[in-house]
Amino acid sequence: MTAIRRILILIVLTAAVIAGASVPAWAAFGDSVGVSTTITTITVAAPASVTITDSCTTSTTVEKRTVRTDPVTGVQTQTAYSSTTTTAASASNVQSSTSSTAAGPGLYETTTTTTTKNTMLSVSVSWWASASRGVSGYLVNAHLSDGSAFPMAQNGPGALSTSQTVDADNLAYQPRLSVTTLTSYGWTAQSAISGYISC
Repeated sequence: MTAIRRILILIVLTAAVIAGASVPAWAAFGDSVGVSTTITTITVAAPASVTITDSCTTSTTVEKRTVRTDPVTGVQTQTAYSSTTTTAASASNVQSSTSSTAAGPGLYETTTTTTTKNTMLSVSVSWWASASRGVSGYLVNAHLSDGSAFPMAQNGPGALSTSQTVDADNLAYQPRLSVTTLTSYGWTAQSAISGYISC
């Protein structure tokens, strides 16, 4: 019985020691610690007051080429050439090329007149600066009818306008424009997409 009693006493003492040692640890888990958390919300502002100006100019080029054909050998020699180009504002995209040939002005000569018309589209875009912090520049996109976006220009933070002249054939894609604020931390904000560009 003495051995059994000793074992029981030993078990009771061991349990008491373990329970006593664990009390501070439970108290540590129960301590409350104040934590201050601040979440900063960043809002990037799109460029405001986006203004678009577009216009078309049609160039008409008239080329005249005179060729003399030797009546004996049949060899042709160019004897005269001239080219003149005029431009005028256009309300539509004009693209054409026509040719006509007439006898003369000299003997055995023929003069070919070729008239070519080509229209160019000029677009200018300006906007107000974004008030957001860390602005690194602005991206001007042309949004096309197939759903794609084509970068028209990318400016630094101090450049608030851009312009470009392209062939008016691009009007077939029904382009619309937008301006996007770019930032040094990668966040962006796009302006509303404009109406369709036209002559």
